[in-house]
Amino acid sequence: MDGTNVAREDSAASTHPLAYVRRRHGWSYQDVARVIAEHARALGVPMAARREKVWRWEHWGVVPEADSQRALARALGIPARDVDARPWPRWLPAHGGMPDGLPWTTEGSLTALAGVLDDAAADPRGFPIADEQALLDAIADWDAAGAEDARHRGAGAREQVPAQAGADPHPVDGPVLDWLEAGVTGLRQLDDRLGGAAVRHRVEADLRLVSGLLRRGRPGRGGRAAERRLLRVAADLAQLGGWAATDAGRHGAAQRHYLTALRLAYSAGDRPLAVAVWSGLALQSVIADRPRDAMAAAEAAVRAAGGAPPQVRALAASRLARAHAAAGAEGAFRRAAAEAERQLATAGAQEGPAWLYWLDAAELAAQQGLGLLALGLAAEAAPLLDGALAALDPSFLRDRSLYAARAAQAHARTGDREGALALGREAARLSRQCGSPRLAAALDELKVTLDQDGQPDWSADT
Repeated sequence: MDGTNVAREDSAASTHPLAYVRRRHGWSYQDVARVIAEHARALGVPMAARREKVWRWEHWGVVPEADSQRALARALGIPARDVDARPWPRWLPAHGGMPDGLPWTTEGSLTALAGVLDDAAADPRGFPIADEQALLDAIADWDAAGAEDARHRGAGAREQVPAQAGADPHPVDGPVLDWLEAGVTGLRQLDDRLGGAAVRHRVEADLRLVSGLLRRGRPGRGGRAAERRLLRVAADLAQLGGWAATDAGRHGAAQRHYLTALRLAYSAGDRPLAVAVWSGLALQSVIADRPRDAMAAAEAAVRAAGGAPPQVRALAASRLARAHAAAGAEGAFRRAAAEAERQLATAGAQEGPAWLYWLDAAELAAQQGLGLLALGLAAEAAPLLDGALAALDPSFLRDRSLYAARAAQAHARTGDREGALALGREAARLSRQCGSPRLAAALDELKVTLDQDGQPDWSADT
Protein backbone atom coordinates (compact mmCIF):
# COMPACT_ATOMS: atom_id res chain seq x y z
CA MET A 1 0.00 0.00 0.00
CA ASP A 2 1.17 3.53 -0.72
CA GLY A 3 2.01 5.13 2.64
CA THR A 4 1.40 8.56 1.17
CA ASN A 5 -2.23 7.66 0.51
CA VAL A 6 -2.66 6.32 4.03
CA ALA A 7 -1.35 9.56 5.44
CA ARG A 8 -4.13 11.47 3.68
CA GLU A 9 -6.68 10.63 6.30
CA ASP A 10 -10.21 11.85 5.87
CA SER A 11 -11.97 10.84 9.06
CA ALA A 12 -15.37 11.63 7.57
CA ALA A 13 -14.80 9.15 4.75
CA SER A 14 -15.64 6.10 6.86
CA THR A 15 -18.58 5.21 9.08
CA HIS A 16 -16.92 2.07 10.42
CA PRO A 17 -17.13 1.88 14.24
CA LEU A 18 -13.33 2.10 14.38
CA ALA A 19 -13.53 5.49 12.62
CA TYR A 20 -15.89 6.62 15.38
CA VAL A 21 -13.39 5.48 18.05
CA ARG A 22 -10.58 7.32 16.30
CA ARG A 23 -12.57 10.54 16.07
CA ARG A 24 -13.62 10.42 19.71
CA HIS A 25 -10.00 10.04 20.82
CA GLY A 26 -8.45 12.30 18.19
CA TRP A 27 -6.36 9.40 16.89
CA SER A 28 -4.84 9.00 13.44
CA TYR A 29 -4.28 5.54 11.97
CA GLN A 30 -0.69 5.73 13.21
CA ASP A 31 -1.92 6.65 16.70
CA VAL A 32 -4.17 3.59 16.80
CA ALA A 33 -1.30 1.36 15.71
CA ARG A 34 0.97 2.89 18.37
CA VAL A 35 -1.61 2.49 21.13
CA ILE A 36 -2.23 -1.13 20.17
CA ALA A 37 1.51 -1.87 20.12
CA GLU A 38 1.98 -0.31 23.56
CA HIS A 39 -0.85 -2.25 25.15
CA ALA A 40 0.16 -5.46 23.37
CA ARG A 41 3.60 -5.17 24.97
CA ALA A 42 1.91 -4.73 28.35
CA LEU A 43 0.07 -7.99 27.66
CA GLY A 44 3.38 -9.68 26.81
CA VAL A 45 2.83 -9.72 23.03
CA PRO A 46 5.49 -7.93 20.92
CA MET A 47 3.84 -6.12 18.02
CA ALA A 48 4.90 -3.66 15.33
CA ALA A 49 3.05 -0.35 15.07
CA ARG A 50 1.82 -0.25 11.45
CA ARG A 51 -0.84 2.22 10.39
CA GLU A 52 -1.50 0.34 7.14
CA LYS A 53 -3.12 -2.57 8.93
CA VAL A 54 -5.42 -0.21 10.87
CA TRP A 55 -6.51 1.35 7.59
CA ARG A 56 -7.33 -2.11 6.22
CA TRP A 57 -9.46 -2.94 9.28
CA GLU A 58 -11.50 0.22 8.77
CA HIS A 59 -11.79 0.34 4.98
CA TRP A 60 -11.36 -3.21 3.68
CA GLY A 61 -13.29 -5.10 6.33
CA VAL A 62 -10.18 -7.00 7.47
CA VAL A 63 -10.68 -8.50 10.94
CA PRO A 64 -7.79 -7.75 13.34
CA GLU A 65 -5.96 -10.68 14.88
CA ALA A 66 -7.01 -11.63 18.41
CA ASP A 67 -3.95 -10.07 20.07
CA SER A 68 -4.59 -6.72 18.38
CA GLN A 69 -8.23 -6.78 19.46
CA ARG A 70 -7.29 -7.54 23.06
CA ALA A 71 -4.72 -4.75 23.06
CA LEU A 72 -7.17 -2.21 21.64
CA ALA A 73 -9.83 -3.29 24.14
CA ARG A 74 -7.32 -2.79 26.97
CA ALA A 75 -6.59 0.73 25.69
CA LEU A 76 -10.31 1.53 25.59
CA GLY A 77 -11.04 0.01 29.00
CA ILE A 78 -13.29 -2.72 27.58
CA PRO A 79 -13.33 -6.06 29.46
CA ALA A 80 -11.84 -9.04 27.64
CA ARG A 81 -15.11 -10.94 28.15
CA ASP A 82 -16.90 -8.38 25.95
CA VAL A 83 -14.37 -8.96 23.17
CA ASP A 84 -14.89 -12.71 23.47
CA ALA A 85 -18.69 -12.39 23.54
CA ARG A 86 -19.07 -10.07 20.53
CA PRO A 87 -17.41 -10.46 17.12
CA TRP A 88 -15.45 -7.57 15.63
CA PRO A 89 -16.45 -4.78 15.36
CA ARG A 90 -19.50 -5.16 17.63
CA TRP A 91 -17.52 -4.88 20.84
CA LEU A 92 -16.22 -1.42 19.90
CA PRO A 93 -18.01 1.32 21.89
CA ALA A 94 -19.55 2.77 18.74
CA HIS A 95 -21.40 0.00 16.95
CA GLY A 96 -24.61 1.37 15.51
CA GLY A 97 -24.27 4.50 17.62
CA MET A 98 -26.25 2.89 20.46
CA PRO A 99 -25.94 4.55 23.90
CA ASP A 100 -25.54 1.26 25.78
CA GLY A 101 -23.70 0.46 29.00
CA LEU A 102 -24.72 3.71 30.72
CA PRO A 103 -26.52 3.98 34.08
CA TRP A 104 -30.16 5.05 34.10
CA THR A 105 -29.39 8.28 35.92
CA THR A 106 -29.35 11.92 34.95
CA GLU A 107 -25.60 11.74 34.51
CA GLY A 108 -25.98 8.68 32.27
CA SER A 109 -28.57 10.53 30.21
CA LEU A 110 -26.30 13.55 29.81
CA THR A 111 -23.42 11.28 28.76
CA ALA A 112 -25.65 9.72 26.09
CA LEU A 113 -26.70 13.20 24.94
CA ALA A 114 -23.08 14.34 24.72
CA GLY A 115 -22.37 11.30 22.53
CA VAL A 116 -25.21 12.18 20.16
CA LEU A 117 -23.93 15.73 19.80
CA ASP A 118 -20.33 14.58 19.30
CA ASP A 119 -21.45 12.16 16.60
CA ALA A 120 -23.43 14.84 14.77
CA ALA A 121 -20.30 17.02 14.65
CA ALA A 122 -17.95 14.17 13.70
CA ASP A 123 -20.00 12.61 10.92
CA PRO A 124 -23.04 14.52 9.63
CA ARG A 125 -24.11 11.47 7.60
CA GLY A 126 -24.66 9.43 10.75
CA PHE A 127 -23.65 5.88 11.62
CA PRO A 128 -24.90 2.56 10.26
CA ILE A 129 -28.17 1.22 11.63
CA ALA A 130 -27.70 -1.15 14.55
CA ASP A 131 -28.45 -4.83 14.25
CA GLU A 132 -31.55 -6.45 15.73
CA GLN A 133 -29.73 -7.76 18.80
CA ALA A 134 -28.53 -4.28 19.73
CA LEU A 135 -32.13 -3.04 19.78
CA LEU A 136 -33.27 -6.05 21.81
CA ASP A 137 -30.47 -5.31 24.29
CA ALA A 138 -31.71 -1.72 24.57
CA ILE A 139 -35.26 -2.92 25.23
CA ALA A 140 -34.03 -5.34 27.92
CA ASP A 141 -32.04 -2.49 29.48
CA TRP A 142 -35.16 -0.30 29.55
CA ASP A 143 -37.28 -3.07 31.06
CA ALA A 144 -34.65 -3.70 33.75
CA ALA A 145 -34.52 0.01 34.62
CA GLY A 146 -38.32 0.08 34.92
CA ALA A 147 -38.31 -2.99 37.16
CA GLU A 148 -35.68 -1.42 39.41
CA ASP A 149 -37.71 1.78 39.60
CA ALA A 150 -40.82 -0.23 40.57
CA ARG A 151 -38.87 -1.92 43.38
CA HIS A 152 -37.86 1.47 44.73
CA ARG A 153 -41.48 2.63 44.69
CA GLY A 154 -42.53 -0.55 46.45
CA ALA A 155 -39.96 0.07 49.17
CA GLY A 156 -41.26 3.55 49.78
CA ALA A 157 -40.29 6.02 47.10
CA ARG A 158 -37.67 6.61 44.50
CA GLU A 159 -34.62 8.12 46.11
CA GLN A 160 -34.69 11.90 46.02
CA VAL A 161 -31.74 14.22 46.41
CA PRO A 162 -32.66 16.71 49.14
CA ALA A 163 -32.12 20.39 48.57
CA GLN A 164 -29.25 21.63 50.71
CA ALA A 165 -29.30 24.79 52.74
CA GLY A 166 -27.53 27.50 50.84
CA ALA A 167 -27.37 25.44 47.63
CA ASP A 168 -27.29 27.39 44.41
CA PRO A 169 -30.63 27.43 42.58
CA HIS A 170 -30.76 26.05 39.08
CA PRO A 171 -29.46 28.71 36.67
CA VAL A 172 -32.54 28.48 34.42
CA ASP A 173 -35.69 30.29 35.55
CA GLY A 174 -39.33 29.89 34.56
CA PRO A 175 -39.41 32.28 31.58
CA VAL A 176 -36.35 30.63 30.01
CA LEU A 177 -37.97 27.21 30.40
CA ASP A 178 -41.18 28.55 28.85
CA TRP A 179 -39.21 29.83 25.85
CA LEU A 180 -37.39 26.54 25.43
CA GLU A 181 -40.61 24.50 25.60
CA ALA A 182 -42.32 26.82 23.12
CA GLY A 183 -39.27 26.48 20.87
CA VAL A 184 -39.69 22.70 20.65
CA THR A 185 -43.33 23.16 19.64
CA GLY A 186 -42.24 25.64 16.98
CA LEU A 187 -39.67 23.19 15.62
CA ARG A 188 -42.32 20.47 15.40
CA GLN A 189 -44.54 22.79 13.41
CA LEU A 190 -41.63 23.67 11.13
CA ASP A 191 -41.09 19.95 10.57
CA ASP A 192 -44.77 19.62 9.65
CA ARG A 193 -44.29 22.24 6.96
CA LEU A 194 -40.70 21.86 5.78
CA GLY A 195 -39.72 18.27 6.55
CA GLY A 196 -37.07 16.74 8.77
CA ALA A 197 -34.07 17.59 6.59
CA ALA A 198 -34.86 21.30 6.95
CA VAL A 199 -35.03 21.37 10.76
CA ARG A 200 -32.37 18.80 11.67
CA HIS A 201 -29.54 21.27 12.20
CA ARG A 202 -31.73 23.60 14.27
CA VAL A 203 -32.72 20.66 16.49
CA GLU A 204 -29.05 19.79 17.04
CA ALA A 205 -28.27 23.42 17.92
CA ASP A 206 -31.06 23.58 20.49
CA LEU A 207 -29.95 20.24 21.94
CA ARG A 208 -26.48 21.71 22.46
CA LEU A 209 -27.98 24.71 24.23
CA VAL A 210 -30.10 22.58 26.56
CA SER A 211 -27.22 20.18 27.21
CA GLY A 212 -25.04 23.09 28.27
CA LEU A 213 -27.75 24.43 30.58
CA LEU A 214 -28.17 21.01 32.20
CA ARG A 215 -24.44 20.73 32.78
CA ARG A 216 -24.32 24.23 34.27
CA GLY A 217 -27.03 23.31 36.71
CA ARG A 218 -25.43 20.09 37.92
CA PRO A 219 -23.17 21.44 40.71
CA GLY A 220 -26.05 22.84 42.76
CA ARG A 221 -28.57 20.55 44.46
CA GLY A 222 -31.44 22.98 44.28
CA GLY A 223 -33.86 23.50 41.44
CA ARG A 224 -34.82 19.86 40.84
CA ALA A 225 -38.11 20.96 39.25
CA ALA A 226 -36.26 23.17 36.78
CA GLU A 227 -33.87 20.33 35.98
CA ARG A 228 -36.77 17.98 35.28
CA ARG A 229 -38.29 20.49 32.88
CA LEU A 230 -34.95 20.88 31.13
CA LEU A 231 -34.58 17.11 30.88
CA ARG A 232 -38.07 16.92 29.37
CA VAL A 233 -37.14 19.60 26.81
CA ALA A 234 -33.97 17.65 25.98
CA ALA A 235 -35.96 14.42 25.60
CA ASP A 236 -38.50 16.14 23.35
CA LEU A 237 -35.73 17.63 21.20
CA ALA A 238 -33.88 14.30 20.96
CA GLN A 239 -37.14 12.60 19.96
CA LEU A 240 -37.70 15.25 17.28
CA GLY A 241 -34.10 14.75 16.19
CA GLY A 242 -34.85 11.06 15.78
CA TRP A 243 -37.85 11.83 13.62
CA ALA A 244 -35.94 14.40 11.55
CA ALA A 245 -33.16 11.87 10.96
CA THR A 246 -35.74 9.24 9.98
CA ASP A 247 -37.35 11.62 7.50
CA ALA A 248 -33.90 12.33 6.04
CA GLY A 249 -33.07 8.61 5.72
CA ARG A 250 -30.33 8.67 8.41
CA HIS A 251 -31.57 5.63 10.31
CA GLY A 252 -28.51 4.97 12.47
CA ALA A 253 -28.60 8.56 13.74
CA ALA A 254 -32.35 8.24 14.29
CA GLN A 255 -31.88 5.18 16.50
CA ARG A 256 -29.31 6.92 18.66
CA HIS A 257 -31.48 10.02 19.05
CA TYR A 258 -34.50 7.96 20.02
CA LEU A 259 -32.64 5.82 22.57
CA THR A 260 -31.03 8.91 24.08
CA ALA A 261 -34.47 10.56 24.24
CA LEU A 262 -35.68 7.48 26.11
CA ARG A 263 -33.03 7.95 28.79
CA LEU A 264 -33.79 11.65 29.08
CA ALA A 265 -37.53 11.01 29.40
CA TYR A 266 -36.80 8.43 32.10
CA SER A 267 -34.64 10.92 34.02
CA ALA A 268 -37.39 13.52 33.69
CA GLY A 269 -39.97 11.04 35.02
CA ASP A 270 -42.13 11.51 31.89
CA ARG A 271 -43.51 8.07 30.98
CA PRO A 272 -45.94 9.28 28.27
CA LEU A 273 -43.02 10.87 26.45
CA ALA A 274 -41.12 7.58 26.74
CA VAL A 275 -44.10 5.88 25.05
CA ALA A 276 -43.84 8.40 22.23
CA VAL A 277 -40.12 7.68 21.88
CA TRP A 278 -40.67 3.92 21.58
CA SER A 279 -43.48 4.62 19.10
CA GLY A 280 -41.18 6.79 17.03
CA LEU A 281 -38.52 4.10 17.03
CA ALA A 282 -41.14 1.59 15.86
CA LEU A 283 -42.16 3.81 12.92
CA GLN A 284 -38.51 4.44 12.05
CA SER A 285 -38.01 0.67 11.86
CA VAL A 286 -41.06 0.32 9.59
CA ILE A 287 -39.68 3.01 7.27
CA ALA A 288 -36.24 1.35 7.33
CA ASP A 289 -37.89 -1.95 6.30
CA ARG A 290 -37.00 -3.72 9.55
CA PRO A 291 -40.34 -5.25 10.64
CA ARG A 292 -38.88 -7.34 13.49
CA ASP A 293 -37.30 -4.25 15.05
CA ALA A 294 -40.56 -2.37 14.51
CA MET A 295 -42.50 -5.07 16.34
CA ALA A 296 -40.10 -5.11 19.28
CA ALA A 297 -40.18 -1.31 19.68
CA ALA A 298 -43.97 -1.11 19.25
CA GLU A 299 -44.52 -3.79 21.87
CA ALA A 300 -42.24 -1.86 24.24
CA ALA A 301 -44.40 1.22 23.58
CA VAL A 302 -47.61 -0.66 24.38
CA ARG A 303 -46.12 -2.06 27.61
CA ALA A 304 -44.98 1.40 28.67
CA ALA A 305 -48.38 2.96 27.85
CA GLY A 306 -50.26 1.38 30.74
CA GLY A 307 -51.87 4.18 32.72
CA ALA A 308 -50.99 6.81 30.13
CA PRO A 309 -53.62 9.16 28.68
CA PRO A 310 -55.79 7.51 26.00
CA GLN A 311 -54.22 9.58 23.22
CA VAL A 312 -50.83 8.15 24.16
CA ARG A 313 -52.23 4.61 24.19
CA ALA A 314 -53.78 5.32 20.78
CA LEU A 315 -50.36 6.32 19.46
CA ALA A 316 -48.75 3.11 20.74
CA ALA A 317 -51.55 0.96 19.27
CA SER A 318 -51.28 2.74 15.91
CA ARG A 319 -47.54 2.07 15.73
CA LEU A 320 -48.14 -1.56 16.68
CA ALA A 321 -50.62 -1.78 13.79
CA ARG A 322 -48.02 -0.43 11.36
CA ALA A 323 -45.48 -2.96 12.65
CA HIS A 324 -47.94 -5.82 12.14
CA ALA A 325 -48.68 -4.59 8.63
CA ALA A 326 -44.98 -4.44 7.82
CA ALA A 327 -44.69 -8.05 9.02
CA GLY A 328 -47.65 -9.11 6.85
CA ALA A 329 -49.90 -10.02 9.81
CA GLU A 330 -53.30 -8.75 8.63
CA GLY A 331 -55.40 -9.97 11.55
CA ALA A 332 -53.08 -8.51 14.18
CA PHE A 333 -52.92 -5.27 12.18
CA ARG A 334 -56.71 -4.91 12.18
CA ARG A 335 -56.95 -5.57 15.92
CA ALA A 336 -54.27 -3.00 16.77
CA ALA A 337 -55.78 -0.41 14.39
CA ALA A 338 -59.21 -0.90 16.01
CA GLU A 339 -57.64 -0.46 19.45
CA ALA A 340 -56.05 2.80 18.35
CA GLU A 341 -59.44 4.09 17.18
CA ARG A 342 -61.07 2.98 20.43
CA GLN A 343 -58.47 4.73 22.58
CA LEU A 344 -58.77 7.98 20.62
CA ALA A 345 -62.55 7.86 20.90
CA THR A 346 -62.19 7.31 24.67
CA ALA A 347 -60.16 10.51 24.93
CA GLY A 348 -63.03 12.58 23.57
CA ALA A 349 -62.43 16.25 24.28
CA GLN A 350 -59.84 15.45 26.95
CA GLU A 351 -56.51 17.13 26.19
CA GLY A 352 -53.49 14.93 25.70
CA PRO A 353 -49.81 15.91 25.92
CA ALA A 354 -48.98 19.08 24.00
CA TRP A 355 -46.51 17.24 21.77
CA LEU A 356 -49.29 14.96 20.52
CA TYR A 357 -51.29 17.79 18.91
CA TRP A 358 -51.09 16.07 15.51
CA LEU A 359 -52.80 12.81 16.47
CA ASP A 360 -56.46 12.90 15.43
CA ALA A 361 -58.94 10.77 13.51
CA ALA A 362 -57.48 11.88 10.16
CA GLU A 363 -53.98 10.81 11.18
CA LEU A 364 -55.21 7.42 12.40
CA ALA A 365 -57.06 6.93 9.12
CA ALA A 366 -53.89 7.76 7.20
CA GLN A 367 -51.85 5.30 9.25
CA GLN A 368 -54.47 2.61 8.76
CA GLY A 369 -54.46 3.30 5.02
CA LEU A 370 -50.66 3.00 4.90
CA GLY A 371 -50.87 -0.30 6.74
CA LEU A 372 -53.46 -1.66 4.33
CA LEU A 373 -51.34 -0.54 1.39
CA ALA A 374 -48.34 -2.40 2.85
CA LEU A 375 -50.54 -5.49 3.13
CA GLY A 376 -51.46 -5.25 -0.55
CA LEU A 377 -55.07 -4.19 0.15
CA ALA A 378 -55.09 -1.12 -2.08
CA ALA A 379 -58.87 -1.06 -2.56
CA GLU A 380 -59.36 -0.62 1.19
CA ALA A 381 -56.43 1.75 1.54
CA ALA A 382 -57.51 4.25 -1.13
CA PRO A 383 -60.69 5.63 0.53
CA LEU A 384 -58.98 5.87 3.92
CA LEU A 385 -56.07 7.85 2.47
CA ASP A 386 -58.45 10.02 0.44
CA GLY A 387 -60.48 10.79 3.57
CA ALA A 388 -57.36 11.54 5.60
CA LEU A 389 -56.18 14.00 2.95
CA ALA A 390 -59.54 15.78 2.97
CA ALA A 391 -59.46 16.19 6.75
CA LEU A 392 -55.73 16.78 7.36
CA ASP A 393 -54.60 20.21 8.53
CA PRO A 394 -53.50 22.14 5.39
CA SER A 395 -50.36 23.34 7.20
CA PHE A 396 -48.99 19.78 7.38
CA LEU A 397 -47.38 20.10 3.97
CA ARG A 398 -44.94 17.21 4.23
CA ASP A 399 -47.57 14.74 5.47
CA ARG A 400 -50.14 15.93 2.93
CA SER A 401 -47.64 15.40 0.14
CA LEU A 402 -46.63 11.98 1.43
CA TYR A 403 -50.20 10.79 1.93
CA ALA A 404 -51.15 12.09 -1.52
CA ALA A 405 -48.31 10.05 -3.03
CA ARG A 406 -49.41 6.95 -1.13
CA ALA A 407 -53.06 7.51 -2.06
CA ALA A 408 -51.95 7.80 -5.69
CA GLN A 409 -50.14 4.48 -5.30
CA ALA A 410 -53.33 2.90 -3.96
CA HIS A 411 -55.43 4.27 -6.83
CA ALA A 412 -52.87 3.11 -9.37
CA ARG A 413 -52.96 -0.42 -7.97
CA THR A 414 -56.73 -0.51 -8.29
CA GLY A 415 -56.53 0.53 -11.95
CA ASP A 416 -57.59 4.16 -11.42
CA ARG A 417 -54.79 5.77 -13.42
CA GLU A 418 -56.50 9.17 -13.77
CA GLY A 419 -57.07 9.38 -10.03
CA ALA A 420 -53.48 8.32 -9.41
CA LEU A 421 -52.14 10.98 -11.79
CA ALA A 422 -54.21 13.73 -10.15
CA LEU A 423 -52.99 12.75 -6.69
CA GLY A 424 -49.43 12.41 -7.96
CA ARG A 425 -49.53 15.95 -9.33
CA GLU A 426 -50.80 17.21 -5.98
CA ALA A 427 -48.04 15.35 -4.14
CA ALA A 428 -45.39 16.73 -6.49
CA ARG A 429 -46.75 20.27 -6.12
CA LEU A 430 -46.67 20.13 -2.34
CA SER A 431 -43.25 18.46 -2.28
CA ARG A 432 -41.68 21.56 -3.81
CA GLN A 433 -42.40 23.39 -0.56
CA CYS A 434 -40.68 20.96 1.79
CA GLY A 435 -37.53 18.87 1.86
CA SER A 436 -37.94 15.21 2.73
CA PRO A 437 -35.89 12.35 1.21
CA ARG A 438 -38.64 10.01 2.43
CA LEU A 439 -41.16 11.94 0.36
CA ALA A 440 -38.84 11.96 -2.64
CA ALA A 441 -38.56 8.17 -2.38
CA ALA A 442 -42.37 7.83 -2.27
CA LEU A 443 -42.70 9.95 -5.42
CA ASP A 444 -40.01 7.91 -7.17
CA GLU A 445 -41.86 4.72 -6.26
CA LEU A 446 -45.09 6.18 -7.62
CA LYS A 447 -43.39 7.10 -10.89
CA VAL A 448 -42.16 3.53 -11.29
CA THR A 449 -45.72 2.26 -10.83
CA LEU A 450 -47.21 4.74 -13.29
CA ASP A 451 -44.40 4.27 -15.80
CA GLN A 452 -45.74 0.81 -16.47
CA ASP A 453 -48.57 2.42 -18.45
CA GLY A 454 -46.63 5.37 -19.83
CA GLN A 455 -44.52 8.22 -18.48
CA PRO A 456 -46.48 10.16 -15.82
CA ASP A 457 -46.92 13.88 -16.36
CA TRP A 458 -46.45 15.90 -13.15
CA SER A 459 -46.65 19.25 -14.94
CA ALA A 460 -50.42 19.54 -15.36
CA ASP A 461 -52.56 21.41 -12.86
CA THR A 462 -49.59 22.56 -10.76
